Amino acid sequence: MLYSIHCVIGGITGAIEISITYPTEYVKTVMQLNPEMNKMGVLNVFKHTVNTQGFGGLYKGYSALLMFSVPKNYVRFSGFTLAKTNLFTGSSRMDTLMCGITAGALESTFVVTP
Repeated sequence: MLYSIHCVIGGITGAIEISITYPTEYVKTVMQLNPEMNKMGVLNVFKHTVNTQGFGGLYKGYSALLMFSVPKNYVRFSGFTLAKTNLFTGSSRMDTLMCGITAGALESTFVVTP
């Protein structure tokens, strides 16, 4: 039961994270791919996108990152809980560090790399 709660919390957190940060990711990508937009600067690209495409324009391609971010955080949160419960049960900073390393390794192995 404990793992399933942390999995759900991780998935929800991933969705919230990408929903908040995606507009800046979109603007960065547009600036990288379009030299004319790059010359405009971050704020002007943001304003230009909202003026020409509406606020929803900042979320073009959002679903692809959302489908990636949810399982990534799902595995990270549950991996940390698994390590904290079964492998590194102490309360030292080293145990917490090792739980984080384990969670990151699981995330990169099962979600990011494939």
